[in-house]
Amino acid sequence: MTNHDFGLINKWLRNIKEVYEKHYTDLHEIADETSRFNRLVELNVAEQIQNLAKTTIVQKAWEKRKFPHLHGWVFDIHHGEIKEVLNINAGEWTSPVFHYDF
Repeated sequence: MTNHDFGLINKWLRNIKEVYEKHYTDLHEIADETSRFNRLVELNVAEQIQNLAKTTIVQKAWEKRKFPHLHGWVFDIHHGEIKEVLNINAGEWTSPVFHYDF
């Protein structure tokens, strides 16, 4: 969560920085840096699961086969726990902008 230039990986970090920018105000209400970082990780997982739901590939599979179910999890290496961040069952997610008619 810095403005440091990381060279070649800047392009890979761009998506994470977009999540950070989108939730900047809420994240900075979290005083503890570790807790803020953990929340950013959770938000990034949720955003990426939603990005999958926006694709025609997933939406066509939902339409034809009623799967896949999308699961976004975070693994806490310090406690050895898996936390579910977002769970979207087939066909439950919809968007007025990203919904495709097949």
